[in-house]
Amino acid sequence: MSIKKSFQEILINLDKEKKYINEEVFENTPQRIEDFYKEFFSGMYVNPYEFLQNTFDVPNNDLIIERNINFYSMCEHHFLPFFGKISVAYVPNGKIVGFGDIVKVIEAYAKRPQLQERMTEEIAETIYKALNCKGVYILIEAEHTCMTMRGVKKPGAKIITTGTKGIFAEDTMKRMEVLTLLKNNFGENNG
Repeated sequence: MSIKKSFQEILINLDKEKKYINEEVFENTPQRIEDFYKEFFSGMYVNPYEFLQNTFDVPNNDLIIERNINFYSMCEHHFLPFFGKISVAYVPNGKIVGFGDIVKVIEAYAKRPQLQERMTEEIAETIYKALNCKGVYILIEAEHTCMTMRGVKKPGAKIITTGTKGIFAEDTMKRMEVLTLLKNNFGENNG
């Protein structure tokens, strides 16, 4: 059964007496939902490692941070969205990738039915292995609509997950350095 047909069945079952859902909805909404799902879950059909193939040699291995990357994903438990920001820090091992390539890795994992905890680990593992870097630190802060729209109904509640590989998993001082930099509001007017 196609996605479109499945949603037609859902709509019919929700409104058996056809009191609330008009003909235009029955006619066009299932197709729009199918189109949305195909786009939203497009990460299921890509290999995130492919985005990290084009590397650039660097003369030093200084810390690199890309922070506050917006993302949207879908909780696999309730099929409701969760969204937030991801920050990535890594210490290269002689090679780096473009910042857009890191974003593509994040998008590939976010555009799947997901758990935030698993997504955190997958992003960290992919960057760590693909770049053979010295360490990776991932910080994700997200709001889950399965907690804000239903269930406990606590809008604004955020879930924070971290993933560490290499020196960030082994060295507390390195972990504290990256956390300090991630919490610092560079360029923001605090006055």
